[in-house]
Amino acid sequence: MITNMANIGLVDKAATPVTHQFTPTPIPGTPARWSDKEHNNGIAIGFAVVSLKVTEPVNGNGLYRVSINASFPKVNMSVPTNPVLLGTTRYKGEFTFPVELTLQERKDVVNMIYSMIAQGSASTLGDNIAELTLPY
Repeated sequence: MITNMANIGLVDKAATPVTHQFTPTPIPGTPARWSDKEHNNGIAIGFAVVSLKVTEPVNGNGLYRVSINASFPKVNMSVPTNPVLLGTTRYKGEFTFPVELTLQERKDVVNMIYSMIAQGSASTLGDNIAELTLPY
């Protein structure tokens, strides 16, 4: 478990994989937030960002909501003094856990999602997601 906003290391899928270090960049009153300031030449428009938000049950709905958001900008650095944001890939995921679930049941679900989007396997969906194809 990450405590006190430790760094997050996320490994890409390059031929020689690179671990992208996301460092805590909290903003008061917002979800927990980490940024990768190392890549895209440290240009602010090129920072990749991951955020995590946990919402407790409200109005008796009995559901915890855990939201994960990530953004990965693509920047044209051909003119270093004039970087241009070409576009941003975004991921939004949300778990809704009934209060009745045990810690182990929540861990099982998180791990099944992790396994589902893995790449390099005919029995997972990660390659289909990256290749923008349905598995049929």
